[in-house]
Amino acid sequence: MKIKNITVGMAGVFLIVAASLPQTALAEKEVRMDLRFAGSFLTNASLAGTLVDASAVGSPGKANIRGYGGTDEFVGFVLECLGSPGPHIQIDIVQNPPLVFTFNDLSQLFAKDGNGTICVDLTTGLTNFEVNLIFDGGRGRFAGATGAAVIRGEAEDVSSDGAGLFLSETGTIVGTIVLP
Repeated sequence: MKIKNITVGMAGVFLIVAASLPQTALAEKEVRMDLRFAGSFLTNASLAGTLVDASAVGSPGKANIRGYGGTDEFVGFVLECLGSPGPHIQIDIVQNPPLVFTFNDLSQLFAKDGNGTICVDLTTGLTNFEVNLIFDGGRGRFAGATGAAVIRGEAEDVSSDGAGLFLSETGTIVGTIVLP
């Protein structure tokens, strides 16, 4: 009889403590994003934006990343860009293309906003970039997701025909996904 009363008493204490916690503490779950990616980036005079197509591995799982659109602004010639010395062309990303991360279980995570900086090294021709992402929804296990991440990477011109650029990109995406 005493064991039954202790069990009921412990359950009551747990319910009282759980009820006094803020609802967000009970509802939200943070998932660490730590991905490595490789893919391509296309900009062309006939497109109203850019095309992104990449594959990623790491946490929270293997994914394909695709995007289209975005807005950037030519800043000019600078002697340092993203901490890298040397002559660069700096381009600010005013709005990153919306991105869709499609994971192996077919869940999707949407990144609908963000900004950043692109630095083209005039000595080597390589490009460094840093982009801030804001997560805004998804499907499957990422339905209702929010959060943020930072993309850091390098790009190399594969084919430039004067009408646009086709770049090879590699880098990392690190941040936090908040699930409801």
